[in-house]
Amino acid sequence: MNQIAAALLFFGLSLSSLYVFSSGLPQPADFVLLCFAGLMALLALGDERHPVPPFAFCWALLLLWVLLVSLGWAWVMQSSAFFIYPLFFLFNYLVGMALLRFLRVFGEAGRGLVRNALSIALLIAAMEVVYQLGTGVGRATGSFNNPNQLAFFSLCAMLLLMLLDDFRPPLRPLMLAGLAAAVVNLLAASSLGAMGGAVLVGLGWAVANAGQLRHFARLSLLVPLILVAVLVANLHSEGQVQRNLQARLDRASTKVENMVEERRFDRLTHFPEYAILGAAEGERQRFAPYDGNEIHSSFVGMLFAYGIPGLGLLLAILFMALRRAPFYAWLGMAGPLVYSLSHNGLRTTLFWLVLAVCWHCYRHGREGRPSLGTASVPMAPVKER
Repeated sequence: MNQIAAALLFFGLSLSSLYVFSSGLPQPADFVLLCFAGLMALLALGDERHPVPPFAFCWALLLLWVLLVSLGWAWVMQSSAFFIYPLFFLFNYLVGMALLRFLRVFGEAGRGLVRNALSIALLIAAMEVVYQLGTGVGRATGSFNNPNQLAFFSLCAMLLLMLLDDFRPPLRPLMLAGLAAAVVNLLAASSLGAMGGAVLVGLGWAVANAGQLRHFARLSLLVPLILVAVLVANLHSEGQVQRNLQARLDRASTKVENMVEERRFDRLTHFPEYAILGAAEGERQRFAPYDGNEIHSSFVGMLFAYGIPGLGLLLAILFMALRRAPFYAWLGMAGPLVYSLSHNGLRTTLFWLVLAVCWHCYRHGREGRPSLGTASVPMAPVKER
């Protein structure tokens, strides 16, 4: 049964970059990952009982609070429009908890499976990106529905690949191709927030490897390979990658000046009373004339939709995931968090998986935990009745 779960996780993550339906609807990978979560939950019934870790407890409390706020507003507004949003949080929680159990059971072998699956997902998106750049499109969407989805997925996947091996990724062809694909995807999506986040991930990578000559030499080999991949993509598109980047940089000052209106932060400033317990998501006509689109920030959106308790629980989850992590992991994690300041990424499953893997890898601190960058015999499966 554990092997079936491993196959489901592999195919689910490998297909996670492939969007077939409209945004907001379940994608093919979601169905596979839901089967994975269900099977892992079934297998967990036979596990030895362990205390609930603070990370999982805070995450469960956030899920419960989102559900309560949504149900409360559904009753007040007599509307079913609020019901869809807790499902995103529930799905991500189930997959995250299932991944934690999977990594606990399979150890290094499990990390290798996740590493390979994510690399394949990045390559799937990159193949579509290369095709789109060749046709002269502006901001590429890859296999997603919009450029921001491509950018945030690639950023989270890049960080996740680093976390799996304690920011010392192995020199394996599929891994190298995945990292190169992530960089190409980020540049093709032309998201300034994601590119800034990628720089922070890269800085974390450099700090983690600067202390030992062997690791620094490995770093010096990887950087040229990634730069060559970017150069090839730019030449293939006849300079489209460079033009996209220049166009976004030219707009940077204007985007910063108009951030409050463009990111819909003005909804919070005009309706501050909702920040106490939350306005939930849905039925945005309540906030006219400031009701256009959702708030483009994970943190401001959480504060407005689920109030101070919701934002507090989100920050607690982040703290629990990172509190025993080394400085370079904090630096790398700053990448998706900086992006989340001006984009809402809380419905992106990979973001939550990043937090779950970070907690799993560093929950005992740097001292006393196994080395993640070396091969080892897989851990014995959890005892089942």
